[in-house]
Amino acid sequence: MNTAVRPGSPAGLRDANRRRVLDTVREAGAPTQAEIAASTGLAPATVSNIVRDLGAAGLLEAGDEVRGGRRVRAVRLVRGAGLVAGIDFGHRHVRVALADLADPAAAAGHADPPACTEVRADLGEEHGVDDGLATAARMLDEVVARAGVRRAALRGAVVGLPAPLDVATGVVGASGVLPGWVGVPVAGRVTEHLGVPSWVDNDATLGTLAEQRWGALRGVDDGLFLKLSDGVGAGMVLAGRLYRGPDGTAGEIGHVAVDPGDRFAAVCRCGHRGCLETLVSTRTVTAMLEPLLGGPPTVADVVARAQEGHAPARRVLADTGHHVGAALAGLCTVLTPRRIVVGGELAQAGDLLLAPLHAALEAAALPGTTRTATVVTAGLAEHAPVLGALALAFDRCALRT
Repeated sequence: MNTAVRPGSPAGLRDANRRRVLDTVREAGAPTQAEIAASTGLAPATVSNIVRDLGAAGLLEAGDEVRGGRRVRAVRLVRGAGLVAGIDFGHRHVRVALADLADPAAAAGHADPPACTEVRADLGEEHGVDDGLATAARMLDEVVARAGVRRAALRGAVVGLPAPLDVATGVVGASGVLPGWVGVPVAGRVTEHLGVPSWVDNDATLGTLAEQRWGALRGVDDGLFLKLSDGVGAGMVLAGRLYRGPDGTAGEIGHVAVDPGDRFAAVCRCGHRGCLETLVSTRTVTAMLEPLLGGPPTVADVVARAQEGHAPARRVLADTGHHVGAALAGLCTVLTPRRIVVGGELAQAGDLLLAPLHAALEAAALPGTTRTATVVTAGLAEHAPVLGALALAFDRCALRT
């Protein structure tokens, strides 16, 4: 299941109005229907109908209270009545997080991410879709038990994948880092494994959504989020809106050819030579240093050695930042983003990566287009994609009544 309503359609207007009412109740705590109408600008009759519908769905409840010596009817969110799950798959890991639809952080404009229970597990590099989803299902049972809530209260899940995919069908594209998932309509498989409605999206897009709502892109109208891990992807915020492209595959910057003229450049998973991902993925970074560090290092090992002054590690991280900055230059010349947020495993390198990235960006982009652009690490660190999955689950599940 991966359907979405058009913003201008009657269903889109209905969903937007329901979201406004839910956000107002989350922010105000226990407003009256008159206060909801005043805050949202909706007609009192519209608010009454929405409160009734969301009450029937078990999300809202109305009760009498005495305030200032008079009796009023206040509207509240029903705690524990609706839970959502976010699932973030990587090449070698899966994260599962659980949150309450009634969490105030689910409201648009809230500054803090939601309180959630989260677990992480390693996966085999060649895991298939059924093995991965079976692991995620077991982890979800674990996180539900840890949170002490009812499994029946789960209303839906959003899955993030490091792969291009068609948002209309949820089918995974061929150039992702999960070969065992290619061509699979993942949303339907998730529903089969978890028994709840589900949606699927690109992990970099979800990371962008989380950073826009609660992290380093909050309040930024034009910005980029880069996920530098086993795969390399980007998400874009343009004029305050998350940009997905016409088919949902925008942002695959890892497959930009940075050296297309070199006939001996490394062959990428997508079949082309010289893609950015062949130069800056975590696999490439750690492989270059393995002979010098006496064994296969992790990214954390590389960063630690670089911080200690290890010259080869510092050089590899600097070159990585340079390649990313050079690849971003054309995009920045066209879009002029005000902030570039770097996430994924390589973000832990901090200025060892960001300083050469920014220098290469300024050297290659049109003069002036990067003057006001800042380059920062992700505010939500490695949790951005799974929090983005929760953000999308908040939006989708709260409106399914």
